[in-house]
Amino acid sequence: MAIVEIDHLFIFVDTPKEGDTPAEAHRLQSAGFVESYRRNHPGQGTTNICYCFDNAYIELLWVNNTSDITSSLIRETKLFERSQWKETATSPFGIALRPEMPFDTWDYRAPYLPQGMSIPVTTTSLDARQPFIFTSPGGKRPDHWREPRPLQQKAPIGCHTITSISLSVPESYPSNNDLDTLEEQGVLRQNRDTTTHKMVLELADKNGQATHYLDLPSCRVTNTL
Repeated sequence: MAIVEIDHLFIFVDTPKEGDTPAEAHRLQSAGFVESYRRNHPGQGTTNICYCFDNAYIELLWVNNTSDITSSLIRETKLFERSQWKETATSPFGIALRPEMPFDTWDYRAPYLPQGMSIPVTTTSLDARQPFIFTSPGGKRPDHWREPRPLQQKAPIGCHTITSISLSVPESYPSNNDLDTLEEQGVLRQNRDTTTHKMVLELADKNGQATHYLDLPSCRVTNTL
């Protein structure tokens, strides 16, 4: 079975007022995080802000066009339902893997990608209660990108890598064989003794020493020292 690793993680946040950024972005900035880049996804109806570490990145994602995200092109992704997770109890999380996934997938032909290109998405992701698991179109660590973006190692918080991921899934929800496989491979840890969706990331310095924990979806940062 192919060994995979985390490429990036997304979390749906509330759509901010025009010209503003999400409250979660303000919270990360206050904690010392530096924004790496942001972009729109034409045709998908979403916008993001990304925070890059050496080995992976975090993506805050929100809806900018309800008509696009509820269109027939996007409907199967359940991205709109996921964006409404506070009301629908769906999973707000996306887990992008690289280089390729050893799971059953379907092809999401995202409108913003070049013609003929698609994103493999796990069939378990058809259930919006489960995380949206997919193969990243990029496929390289941020510190290996041809066009480097600002990395968190340059931020006052001093974090270089995401070293562990703990994912909480409501215990009443069906088990997910794909998540079980990722746990067996050491990609993440699961916790099902919960009633809510939650993710906790361990962040480390250049020596691999844990320095902070990042709680998602709240984006609250805790210093481990």
